[in-house]
Amino acid sequence: MEILKHRVNSFDRINNKFGIEIDIRDYNGDIVISHDPPHLHTIKLEEFLKKINKNRLIAINIKSMEIEERLKEIINEFELKNYFTFDWSIPSLIKAQKKNIVCAFRLSEYEKEFFPNCTWVWVDSFEEIWYDKKILSELKDKGFKIALVSPELHGRKQDFEKFEDIVHLGIADAICTNNPEYWYK
Repeated sequence: MEILKHRVNSFDRINNKFGIEIDIRDYNGDIVISHDPPHLHTIKLEEFLKKINKNRLIAINIKSMEIEERLKEIINEFELKNYFTFDWSIPSLIKAQKKNIVCAFRLSEYEKEFFPNCTWVWVDSFEEIWYDKKILSELKDKGFKIALVSPELHGRKQDFEKFEDIVHLGIADAICTNNPEYWYK
């Protein structure tokens, strides 16, 4: 199972023993690393990719539309193999899939629709852990890779024990967390 360190959007947050979750968007014709609106000193995706361990899983959170073509060029340039993208708008997701960009769709207590031709599922829980072994097993049986979002990302430490029990089932392919050291055993 890959451990994804959440929101690694600056050089100082890189720790090459973990996978990473990053946020990307367009800015002045470039794709940059930024969760929030970018500024002049925002890091270009290409510069960031030079500094990371590309053998580790990279979860790329899409924050802009119409970046599919440039993103595919960067993926090819850096020969990224162990990655997936998520949070596309539906029109952009369709375009990304046509460019053979590895995509995930989000499932949560609010989002229950499966999107065809995705490789990954980003399993999130905003209010409570709504999924269980049966649901995750059904996703695996359908051929999806599963990335679970740790409840601490939504400020729900009270759900951590239940989340830990689900992780220990060994069904998930990745977890996204602010506390990667905890899971690194």
